[in-house]
Amino acid sequence: MGCDPRVVALVVLAGCPGLVSAQGFSGKLGTKTTIVLERRLPAAVKLPGNSFAVKTTAERASDNCQKLAADKLQSTVETALVRYNSNLQLNPDKPDTVIAVRVLNCNAIATPESATTLTGKNKGQQQPSGVKVNGHLVGSYQARTRGGGFIDAETVDVKYEHEFNNINAAVSNTKKIIGKIPHPGHKHEADDTEEPHTMEDVLEILVNRMTDRIAARLVNTNERVEVLLARGSAFDAANRYAAAGQWTKDVETLETMTPLANAEDDAYRLYNIGVGNEALGYKAETPSSARNYFERAVIDYRKAGEANPREKYFIDPVNRIEIALEHYKKLSSSASTKGRGK
Repeated sequence: MGCDPRVVALVVLAGCPGLVSAQGFSGKLGTKTTIVLERRLPAAVKLPGNSFAVKTTAERASDNCQKLAADKLQSTVETALVRYNSNLQLNPDKPDTVIAVRVLNCNAIATPESATTLTGKNKGQQQPSGVKVNGHLVGSYQARTRGGGFIDAETVDVKYEHEFNNINAAVSNTKKIIGKIPHPGHKHEADDTEEPHTMEDVLEILVNRMTDRIAARLVNTNERVEVLLARGSAFDAANRYAAAGQWTKDVETLETMTPLANAEDDAYRLYNIGVGNEALGYKAETPSSARNYFERAVIDYRKAGEANPREKYFIDPVNRIEIALEHYKKLSSSASTKGRGK
């Protein structure tokens, strides 16, 4: 199986990277450097016909989390399939393909946290310090023909966990305010999403992640993803390679440079290596080659998150690359099985 080159061009936002000394994502006035990846995942199966229906259920209908997740999945899966394949039509009465999703386990929790004030008039008192969110959603899905013939089936297991504290939130909000000041050539960025602070927020993330995995099995998914590059004088040379789409040189430059002394700063180097390996995965010619790059990217992103757990921009890349990795694991496995059968 061959793949077209996956990385499309670059977007470098206004600002002077040379002025940025500390490692991070924002320069002065909140400017950021991004690249755009064309993220294509070929479908694992071929659907018969163009009409489909989605049926979602909860293992325990009395469980509010399960029921809410099932209700949300109904619309998100329907929307995703049509979004990626405009030839598909929702037809519950006479579908060529019936997609059944059953929620087996659901937990979505947002826990407020507090800390003891050490100074000031509130010294010794407990004050809100942030919120810790985590969630876990497990579901099974099956795709069958209208007559009951097997097309595809998989158990999907997605998780989300992070801790947001008030200090980070205040800094983030300040950057958003500064970032609203118009700059020449500055475009709207998709990363300005609100941090999840409620059970519903966490569940929304879990449902979207499960939807992405189901859609990737059934239709060719193709989307342009705007990805942040970490900035700092240490990364200037590598970022120039990334901007030019020279991902092998980008990764080599970052891997051979001396790691930064501060682990939290070096986390941004590891993150950028992950971006490079992810980009190479989308350009790979075979499923097995793509899988190898995605495996490296997962390790890079996870190491970055472990070295600097307070950086919220390290969260989404892990999920994005894990979806691609799981997808290509199955594709490469199927290709190997077919090869042995010949």
